[in-house]
Amino acid sequence: MQAADSDIEFFTFSLFVLLVSAVSVQRKKKEAERERERDREREREEKECRNERRTHTRARTQLQIDLILISSSITASTVDLMSSLLLQKMPKRKTDKAYVLDKKKHLARLNINEGGKVLLKRGEGKLEKQFRMNCMGCGLFVCYRSEEDLEAASFIYVVDGSLSTVAAETNPQDAPVPPCISQLEGGLVQVAIEVEDRAQRSAITRVNADDVRVSVAAPAARGEANNELLEFMGKVLGLRLSQMTLQRGWNNKSKLLVVEDLSARQVYEKLLEAVQP
Repeated sequence: MQAADSDIEFFTFSLFVLLVSAVSVQRKKKEAERERERDREREREEKECRNERRTHTRARTQLQIDLILISSSITASTVDLMSSLLLQKMPKRKTDKAYVLDKKKHLARLNINEGGKVLLKRGEGKLEKQFRMNCMGCGLFVCYRSEEDLEAASFIYVVDGSLSTVAAETNPQDAPVPPCISQLEGGLVQVAIEVEDRAQRSAITRVNADDVRVSVAAPAARGEANNELLEFMGKVLGLRLSQMTLQRGWNNKSKLLVVEDLSARQVYEKLLEAVQP
């Protein structure tokens, strides 16, 4: 009887060891698969970076279009502008009010340089990839596409206000609100900020089409930088902390500031007044 009990115990123990070993092997397989997936993701990111670098170094591609073009020399160099009337007939995106140019229906000749790839945070945590194009004459961000290959892109998105009006160097307040300051639903305004950390003091050093550069004393990786940024922006915009929300941007040093009770134009003018190069 004791021998039978001993055999049962040995069999039970052996079965337990086998089960533990099987679970361990399965766990190692899953970890190895996750590691391979991470490696593949890193390879994809590296490939995208290499492609982006090649995009910046190759000859700039130009579009051939039959839209009516007019010429203006409001800025230091001559800029080709689309007719406002033609733009107004095009559909607009809901997210940023950009005009949608269907390449199957229209042709256009834009004197542009590639402006690089930008990732924007949209609603519900979604990321939008934009391949931007800048005016060859003045460098302003005027349009973008969702495909890296310009020829393969079905649509070109023309930034609202970028081609019908351009910034006047003599009076920046008369310029249209740049794309980095966007009007959201519900009366909110979103500001794309590039944080320059470890500075001597808090200051706004640049406002351009892509972002608002703000210097802070604290390191960007710490929470103190966020607190310093919010307090400083509150002073610049004349808002309380409860009227502002700070969100993560597209990299470690970028932030998205969402403010209440101000229009995009008001935010833009207050930021311009506070710029200290």
